[in-house]
Amino acid sequence: MKVGIRDGMLPVSFEESFQKAKDIGFDGIEVCMGTNYREHALWQEGGIDKVNSLAESAGIEIPSLSPGGFTAFSFMHPTDSTRSEGIAKLQYLAETSPQLGAKVILVPFFGGGQIQDDHINAPRFIDGLKAVAETAEKHGVSLAIESTLSAEQHQQIIDNVGSSAVGVYYDMGNATGLGYDSPSEIRSLGGAITQMHIKDTGGNHAGEGEVDFPAVFDAAHAVGYDSWFVLETPGKDDPVASAAKNLNFVRNNF
Repeated sequence: MKVGIRDGMLPVSFEESFQKAKDIGFDGIEVCMGTNYREHALWQEGGIDKVNSLAESAGIEIPSLSPGGFTAFSFMHPTDSTRSEGIAKLQYLAETSPQLGAKVILVPFFGGGQIQDDHINAPRFIDGLKAVAETAEKHGVSLAIESTLSAEQHQQIIDNVGSSAVGVYYDMGNATGLGYDSPSEIRSLGGAITQMHIKDTGGNHAGEGEVDFPAVFDAAHAVGYDSWFVLETPGKDDPVASAAKNLNFVRNNF
């Protein structure tokens, strides 16, 4: 079991986040990018080498990439050019991930890009995900969906796409906050869970909100989950101290 943290959870620049994560004790860092993704290092000349150098110098891994800004380019976007840009963005990351040693791309569906019930079987949605999945399969990368849907609905999407590259990025904090039974969902999804965020409800440290972490961890053990736990936890008044507290919680309880 390895534990990482999203780069934006640390109170330092992107360049400093790798060493800071290592100093705190993390095994890896999830590289995040927003709506203005072309400004990110991964889209700059020499940027991939730069990011690799930062990780190697710190002695830390990059388990996953998180293009949070994808929500503005979702598969159901009514403007074809915007939708196509979103698909191209994910395909580029699928091609890039192996060069970083990253095996997972978080594919977020929140806000304006939230998946509605009628999207699950919509050809426009499924075809968009299939196009990216085809590229991901070629490069040995997983697309991990994170959304407001239930486990059953996520499984339906996975079945509709029919690609080994598509799974779920499970966030027990989000799921619990939405009223889902996280331990039951984890057991239901099983091997469809590609990666997990660590988060509690209400902006609390892990173990101090409404998430039943003992049951969540028991469920993760039961389905043989052996991938990364990536912290997406609030920094509160002291982000470094909070990160260390949440890291220790996972290591001491899983």
